[in-house]
Amino acid sequence: MLHPTTQAIAESFGYVPFSEEDRDQQYQAEINWNFDTSPLPTTGSVYKDKKGVLRCYWKPSNSEEQDLEGWYDIPSNEDIEEWSFDSVCFTPGDDEVEPDHPDSWLRILGLI
Repeated sequence: MLHPTTQAIAESFGYVPFSEEDRDQQYQAEINWNFDTSPLPTTGSVYKDKKGVLRCYWKPSNSEEQDLEGWYDIPSNEDIEEWSFDSVCFTPGDDEVEPDHPDSWLRILGLI
């Protein structure tokens, strides 16, 4: 849930926050990758698994973290919303970074 001040600022720009029922849902990123027909995945490749969960491929930009490369569940609408209005975002490996960092979820999903 957005902080009341953040929500007021967001609404002044015309943003309508996610409803309570939609907050916990997974962010609906565009599916752009298919195991059967696509070439090797790159950071930002998204597919839906057999359970209906959207997963995103991430290869860390920091060569010291290459062991974290792989597929990650896409975060919730609430997480995306919060990170969009905050000065902090997370990477798939749960590191805190600025929202415009190459490894932030917002950058990986093409939201900024």
